[in-house]
Amino acid sequence: MDVYACAAVSVAEWLATNAILGSVLPDHSATKAILGLFLIQYLGVKYYRIFLYHRYFSPFRHLPGPKDNHFFFGQAINFIKAKSPEELYVKWMREFPDAPVIRYLTFANNEVLVCNSLNSFKDVLQTHCYSFHKPDRWRKMMVEITGKGVLSLEDDEHRLHRKMLAGVFSAPNVRKLEPVFQAKSKELNSVLDEAIDVGKENGCKGIIDCTEVFNKTTLDVIGVTILGAELAHLKTVNKAPGNEKAKAKRENEYTFHDAYEIIFSQSLIGKILFFANAYVPTRWLPVEANREFAFATRWLRDILSKLIRERYGQAEKAHSSGKFETMKKDSRDLLSYIVEESMPGGPAEGIHMDNFLGHLLQFMAAGHATSADTISWSVYTMAENHDIQDKLRNEINELASSKPEFDFSDIDALPYLNNFVRETLRIYAPSTSHHRQAGADLTIDGVFVPKGTIFDIVPAVPMLNPTIWGEDATVHDPTRWNRLTPDQSSPYAFEAFSNGPRMCIGKSYAITEIKIMLVDLIRRFRFLKSEKPFTIENPGFALRPNGMEISLERIEA
Repeated sequence: MDVYACAAVSVAEWLATNAILGSVLPDHSATKAILGLFLIQYLGVKYYRIFLYHRYFSPFRHLPGPKDNHFFFGQAINFIKAKSPEELYVKWMREFPDAPVIRYLTFANNEVLVCNSLNSFKDVLQTHCYSFHKPDRWRKMMVEITGKGVLSLEDDEHRLHRKMLAGVFSAPNVRKLEPVFQAKSKELNSVLDEAIDVGKENGCKGIIDCTEVFNKTTLDVIGVTILGAELAHLKTVNKAPGNEKAKAKRENEYTFHDAYEIIFSQSLIGKILFFANAYVPTRWLPVEANREFAFATRWLRDILSKLIRERYGQAEKAHSSGKFETMKKDSRDLLSYIVEESMPGGPAEGIHMDNFLGHLLQFMAAGHATSADTISWSVYTMAENHDIQDKLRNEINELASSKPEFDFSDIDALPYLNNFVRETLRIYAPSTSHHRQAGADLTIDGVFVPKGTIFDIVPAVPMLNPTIWGEDATVHDPTRWNRLTPDQSSPYAFEAFSNGPRMCIGKSYAITEIKIMLVDLIRRFRFLKSEKPFTIENPGFALRPNGMEISLERIEA
C-alpha cells in the first residue's frame, strides 16, 4: 500500500506544481520528476515505518516486550538462534506474567502481539474468532505446503468446509478406524523387535531414532485413513544406511516420507529462505535448498492430484454400475469420503479442486507429524521417568488381566494413561504457534487492537505458565490433572489442539491413534534413557525432536 500511496501523491504533487507554475519542465523530464518525487517520499515513508513508528508513534509502544532488538531484524535473529520455536515466547511470558499481551518486533521492525493471558486467548480464539484471519505473510510462506484447505479458509467458506469434513472426523467415525490403528501398531512392534534383535547381535540394547520410526508409522496410518493406500514406510526402517533421498530420486521411488523430511527438516539456509519468503520473495533463488523444497512440494501435489482423479473415476464407475452405495458403506478414508460427498446431490457437490487438494495436503502434513511428535515425547518421558512408565504399565496390565479382549473404550477410560497423554501434550505442544491478523478494530483483554495487527498464539504460553500451573509447570506430573485449580480447568489453559470454532478438527483422531499405539508399546517394551544428545527443529511450527534416540528392551511374558 505504501508504494501505491507514494506513487499517487507523487503524481498529484507534480500536477499541482505544474498547474501553479506552468509547464516549466521539458516533456522528457516529467517522468524523471515524478520518479524523483516518488523515490524521496517512498524512502521517507519506509524510514518512518521501519525506524520511527514502532518507537515513537505506535499505540503498542508502551506494551511490555523484549528490548534486545536488532536495529532492523528485531527478534528475527534471536528466533533462529533459539533452541526451540517456543523458547523465546516462554521466556517473555515468565518476564511479563501479568501482561494481557506482549509485543515484539520482527523483520523490518514490524510489530507482533503475543497472547499472554487466558482472556486474550479467549478473545482471539473464541469471542472474535472470525474477526481474525490468517496473515498474508503466513499465506506466502505456507501456501506450497498447505494449499487452500480448511486450515487456510476464512469466514463462511471455512464454516462450510469444516461442516462438510466434520462427519469423517466425528468420534463414531474415528472409532471405525480402530482396526487400522491396531494393525499399524503391530507393524511398529515388529520394527522395534527387529531393532532389539539387531542390538543383541552387536552386543547392546535395541536403539531407535524416535523421529524416523514414529513419523514413518503415523505416515503409514495416514496413508490408509486419509488416502486409502498402503504407503509401507515402516518396511524401510532398520535398513542399511545410505543417501536415501538421492537414491529415491534416481530410482524414481520418492516417498511421502522423503518429501516431508525435506519440508520439516530443512537445512538452516532452507529455513531462513522459508521464513524470509513471508516478507520478500526468496523461492526464485537458484540454491539447492529451494530446488529440494520445490521438488518435494510439487511431488506431493502431483501424486495427490493423481489419486483424486483416480478415486473420482472409481466413484463414477460404481455410480453407473449401481454399486455406489456399497462403495460408500465400505470406504473409510478421507479421500473417498470427499469424493462421495461431492457427487451430484451431495453436500460437497461442486467442491473446487484447489480446496480438495488443500484438505489432503493439510491432513497429510499435520495429521502425521503432530501424532508422531507426541508419541516421541511420550516415549522420551517414560525413558526419563521409570516411575511414570511403571505406573502406566501396571494400569494397562491390570486392564488386560480383567478383560483380555479390550477395545478403545476401555483404553480411553484408563485414568492414569489419560492424564499422562494430556500432560505430555501440555508440556510438548504438538503445534508451537498459530498466527492471526485482525480484520477489524478490536479490544483484546482491555488492549485496543487496530485492524491489521498480527497476533502469535503460542500454546506453550498458557500451558507452561507458572502462574497457572505452579512453579513446577515444566515438570511432567500426570497426577496434577486430579487436582485442577479454576485457572487450570479453563479450556484456554490447555491449548494443545487450540480452541474455539477453529479448534483442531482431528483431535479425536489424534487422541485415539496416540493412545492405542502407546498401550501396545508400553505392554511390549521397556524404554531406557539414551545418553546421546538431541536437538529440536528450529525454526519450525512443531516441537519436532531431531536425533532423539531411545534404548529399549523387550518385556518377556
